[in-house]
Amino acid sequence: MPYIFITGVSTGIGFDAMKTLIQHGYHVIGTVRKEIDAASIRQQFAEKCTILVFDVTDVQTCLSEMQKAFTLIKKDGLHTLINNAGIAVPGPLECLTDEEFELQMNVNVLAVRRITNLLLPYLGTNRNYKPGIIINISSVSGLFNSPYNGAYCISKHALESMTDVYRRELSMFGIRVMAIEPGPIKTEIWSKSKGTLDRFKDTAYGELLSSADKMIESSEKSAFDVGVISSIIVDIITGKTSKTRHLVHRKPFLFKLLAYYLPDKMVDKLVAKTIAKKDNYRPV
Repeated sequence: MPYIFITGVSTGIGFDAMKTLIQHGYHVIGTVRKEIDAASIRQQFAEKCTILVFDVTDVQTCLSEMQKAFTLIKKDGLHTLINNAGIAVPGPLECLTDEEFELQMNVNVLAVRRITNLLLPYLGTNRNYKPGIIINISSVSGLFNSPYNGAYCISKHALESMTDVYRRELSMFGIRVMAIEPGPIKTEIWSKSKGTLDRFKDTAYGELLSSADKMIESSEKSAFDVGVISSIIVDIITGKTSKTRHLVHRKPFLFKLLAYYLPDKMVDKLVAKTIAKKDNYRPV
């Protein structure tokens, strides 16, 4: 039975991907931060999955728990690694603490590299194993920089770069590396941010951020169902697509126009105008 490793499977994209891949006959090795989440998942899927419990920023616990994965995959290697675990720390860059910014980078960038490197031998850098696949769950925020969401955007831009570097370095082993770049998806990552921007109300940015929760709610109405991402993952794993990037957006042409082709000053004016409306802007 092929093994697939997914970080962050307690909710959202990770959980749905795990469920979908188990239905397709794969054994999923998933990570969660809390034992209560691990117990719930084990109850639902039993022997069809292996759940490791650690915070991706906790290096020592990560190394300890990963030994369980190595035991499983040491014979036949790892089919696919899906780097999904991530957080969003919203707020003006000026107002975020060093600790908050560093946490954003640690979870979304440093931990991805750490876990990827631990698993690379089983993905094929050790030629005793067949070449595997690496899928990084990135974001449109890795392509377009949104104000008041700078730390997240910076982390996802770094992940986009990491994806390119790994893809080019690992091609000699036959390892495939690609990114999925979702826009608004119906997950908990942004709903968890509701109310968190209230702490900036007494700053120079307070007035613009006063309607942040309303903006998030408005954007969520048009968000894709999480199953869209799982379908792309299945297509990648089964070889139905060989694209290195998968942009998931309701208006992909318009988004690419804003991200790549329009002059910066024009985009700046459009963003400022949209934010001023206070009803349909979402920093993602």
